[in-house]
Amino acid sequence: MRAAVKRSTDKALASQHIRNYLRSSEFWKRAEIIFGYVALAGEPDWLGEHIPDDKLIAYPRVEENGTLSFFYSGGEFALGALGVKHPVGGTLALSPDLAIIPGLAFDPRGGRLGRGKGFYDRWLAANPGVNTLGVCFKCQIVENVPAESHDASVDAVLTEEGFILP
Repeated sequence: MRAAVKRSTDKALASQHIRNYLRSSEFWKRAEIIFGYVALAGEPDWLGEHIPDDKLIAYPRVEENGTLSFFYSGGEFALGALGVKHPVGGTLALSPDLAIIPGLAFDPRGGRLGRGKGFYDRWLAANPGVNTLGVCFKCQIVENVPAESHDASVDAVLTEEGFILP
């Protein structure tokens, strides 16, 4: 799977399709506060360079106690846990209308394979009423993501081919 993501010469085009689907969706239209993330090299660029004026985007930061918190950024980011960019400073964001969730793989039922530290699983368990959307490339959709009792799933998954609703 990793090779397929790296091989993709059309990652920018696939990311654009994802942004188009996202921004035309009810998930996006109904949301004012969105918890997202800065995409890693193998992840879709779900946000792009233009942040719509009518949306407030908050980014995750792993705190010293291992919890995941989200902050509105002033535009400055640093490398944090697992090589993920997190906001430097910023204002704590409390409750989103939509959370865009990264993953190494997703299945059609919303199962998610993360990076193994459980940051998002714990955050999702503590915030059960939030609309959640997993974002990945089509090549990252697998038949079944093995799950244990602590593993959290997402409400829907979005790829360059559209939404997968469990």
